Amino acid sequence: MLDVTRLRVIDALARLGSVTAAAKELHYTQPTVSHHLARLEAETGAQLLQRAGRGIRLTPAGQLLASRAPRSSGGSTPPPPNCPHTWG
Repeated sequence: MLDVTRLRVIDALARLGSVTAAAKELHYTQPTVSHHLARLEAETGAQLLQRAGRGIRLTPAGQLLASRAPRSSGGSTPPPPNCPHTWG
């Protein structure tokens, strides 16, 4: 099962477009956000983002995961039925 904290990180990265902004919103350091992202990529077996200048851009796999991630306000969303990776 994917960790909800890591899913909130991918959600923040998708919405804010940078590691710095995501770290600030989540009250984490930049290395912590990068660590959560690396673990999430290892767990899913997919590259979730690409560096784009000073920001980031989610890959299609990252966009799918972010669209299903719980928002920072809480809640839980089940994985989509067509998700190619095992989530739980």
